[in-house]
Amino acid sequence: MMQFLIALKILLIGIAYGQFVPSFTNLSPYRNLIERRFTGFTNWIDCNSRLPVLFYYFADRDRGDYPRPSSFKLDPQVSYSCQQKSTSSYNGGASYDRGHMVTANHMDSNPQSIMDSNYMTNIAPQTGVLNKGAWLFVEEMIECIRDVNPLRVYGGIVLGDNTSNDIFLSSHGVPTPDWLWKIIENTVTGDVIAYLMPNNFEPYRDRVDRYLTTIKDIENKSGFIFSNFNDFQRNKLHTKSWSIPPGCDYS
Repeated sequence: MMQFLIALKILLIGIAYGQFVPSFTNLSPYRNLIERRFTGFTNWIDCNSRLPVLFYYFADRDRGDYPRPSSFKLDPQVSYSCQQKSTSSYNGGASYDRGHMVTANHMDSNPQSIMDSNYMTNIAPQTGVLNKGAWLFVEEMIECIRDVNPLRVYGGIVLGDNTSNDIFLSSHGVPTPDWLWKIIENTVTGDVIAYLMPNNFEPYRDRVDRYLTTIKDIENKSGFIFSNFNDFQRNKLHTKSWSIPPGCDYS
């Protein structure tokens, strides 16, 4: 009953603000979540790990090209005890990027949205291979298909149990996620596609289809159980990524 009431509260908050917010049951390890509503997207930040562990946004036709800010900033709307200790790059002797959960490129129709995307409450340590490889491919796929059909985009991290990559605890106060995931829902066709990607040095761009999975698998691994997907969607497994329309403008 308590889990139902939490999910209902999340849904009603979204309705009150005039925008869809996914309702979910939280069976994840993250018990200290803060919902941060930005201009154009919503993140759920785990106060204990200081990381955005879940995000959602609606991606419709690209209507602008505002420039991304050159610097990262702490979020003035979130307690500093619940976010990363530093905005600096991840210098841990390995190739890690300040990886966006919600990419700035999908927020470039609004100057406030793209500025919000550079807050550290939208950032997590990502290997350069993942950030510029398979994760980027999916961002570009969304960028192109949203000009054809509006999309709902869900995503997040799984911290996992690999502590050997937690090399930014001293500098930034955060562990390094073991996995990143993303679900994309076509609001016109109802089709869904899901990815679960390891945060290591393997997910190059040309390997993206290796990481296709089902929503059910993501729910099991993340602990976030979404109420708006039916059983067919939840068990749908693609073997190939959606095709990118020809002549797409990636800007």
